[in-house]
Amino acid sequence: MIWTTVLFLITISILVAIHEFGHYWVARRCGVKVERFSIGFGPTIFKYKSKSGTEFVLSIVPLGGYVKMLDSRVDDVSDEEKQYAFDQQSIAKRAAVISAGPIANFILAFLIYWVIAQVGIMTYPVKVGQILPGSVLSSTNIPQGSELKSIAGIKVNDWRDVQLALVGEIGQNSMAIEYVPAGQNTPVTEQVNITDWNVDLDKEDPVTALGLVPQRLKLLPILREVISGSAADKSGLQAGDKIISYNGITLNDWDNFASTIEKGDTMSLNVEREGRTLSLKLTPEMRTVTGQDGQTIERGFAGLTPSTDAVVTQYNPLSAVWQGVKQTGFMMKVVVKSFYQLVTGALSLKNLSGPVTIAKTADQSASYGIVSYLYFLAFISISLGIVNLIPLPMLDGGHLLFLLVEKIKGSPVSDQIQSVFYRIGFVLLMMVMGIALFNDFSR
Repeated sequence: MIWTTVLFLITISILVAIHEFGHYWVARRCGVKVERFSIGFGPTIFKYKSKSGTEFVLSIVPLGGYVKMLDSRVDDVSDEEKQYAFDQQSIAKRAAVISAGPIANFILAFLIYWVIAQVGIMTYPVKVGQILPGSVLSSTNIPQGSELKSIAGIKVNDWRDVQLALVGEIGQNSMAIEYVPAGQNTPVTEQVNITDWNVDLDKEDPVTALGLVPQRLKLLPILREVISGSAADKSGLQAGDKIISYNGITLNDWDNFASTIEKGDTMSLNVEREGRTLSLKLTPEMRTVTGQDGQTIERGFAGLTPSTDAVVTQYNPLSAVWQGVKQTGFMMKVVVKSFYQLVTGALSLKNLSGPVTIAKTADQSASYGIVSYLYFLAFISISLGIVNLIPLPMLDGGHLLFLLVEKIKGSPVSDQIQSVFYRIGFVLLMMVMGIALFNDFSR
C-alpha cells in the first residue's frame, strides 16, 4: 500500500512537473515574467528564487501544480513592468504559453517511446488461436491461425495494439479487419458487423468480448529475466539459465511449472548454465492477490520470466524517432476516440478512472518492469495533455477557447462571462471527478 502510494505520487509529480515546465519555458521565451513555479500544495518543503525572480516551490502534497505569471488584471503592475505581464502579450504568444503544457506532455510521451524503441520493442505474433462460438466474430470467415494486420485501418504489431484499436471502435456499426490466413501471403480484408458488440471495459478486455482468442505463445524453459531481489534471484537463478527439471519432473509444460510455483512449496531445480548442470532450491515468495471471484488468496511468486518465440526489434536513434512519432500519434488517436465515446455515451462512464485506479495500475505496471511502467507513464501523459485541451474553463483548452473568441470579436471576453463559465467548468470537473472516484471504490 505504501509503495503504491509513493509510486502514484512520483508518477503524478513527473507529469505535473513536465506540464508546468512547458508553460514556464514558453512563457520565459515570450518575455513573460514568471513569479512562481510550484509543484504540489500545502506546506512548502523546498523553495528557491532564481536570478530572474522566479520562485521555485516544492510542497508536501504533490497532487498538482501551477505557474504564476505576472498579470496586470490581478496584480499591481508598474508601467515599466507591464510589458512583462501575461495579459499584455499578443494572442499568439498567450496561446503559445497556454498550449505549451499539453504539448510538453506529448513530447514526454514521444521521448519515452523513442527510448523504448532503442532499448528494444518485443512484439508477439498477432495470430488467431480461436474464434469463440456465438461471438460477434463467429459469423466471419477468419480462419484459425490467421495473422491480424490491421483493425479499422490501424496497423497492429501486437495484441496490445489490437486492444487499443478495438477500444476506438466501440459504438461503431462495423469495422474492417485485415488478416493473412495461415499458410498464405495475400492479405484479406473483411467488413465485420459490430452493432451487437457490447463490451464493459471494467470487466473484460475488448479482444475477448469480440470473440478473439490469441494463439498462445510458445514458452521456452530458458529464463529471459530474473527480477532482482525476488525468490528466483535469491535461489541463484540467472537470466539465460535453462530449467531442465523441477522436483524430478522434466520441464515440458511451463503452465504446470507455474502452477507448482503458485503452491508456494520449496522446489528442487536442475538448471543448465553455460554447459554445466546446477542443482538449486527455489522457495517462492507468498503474496496476497485477488482471484477472479474477487476473493483474496495466497499465491507463490518466483520473479522469473520465460523466453518466448516473440521478436525483439531494436532501432537506432534516428529510426527510433519515427517509431516515437508513430506510437505517440496512435495513442493520441485512441485517447481522443475514447473521450469522444464517453461524451456520446458509446462508452460507459463506468470506464472513467480516478487516482485510486491510476495508483494501482502504476504499481502493477512497475511490477512488470521499467519498460511496462514507461508505457503506462507515456499513456497517462498523453491522456493528461488531451484532457487539458478540452475546451472547459479551468483547463488549458478553456483558456484557448477564450482567446479564440477574443480573436474573432476583437476584444477579450468580459470578466463576468469568464467567471460564470469558470463556475460551470468547476461543477462539471467535480462531477467527473466524483464519478471517477465512485468507480474507483466500486472496483
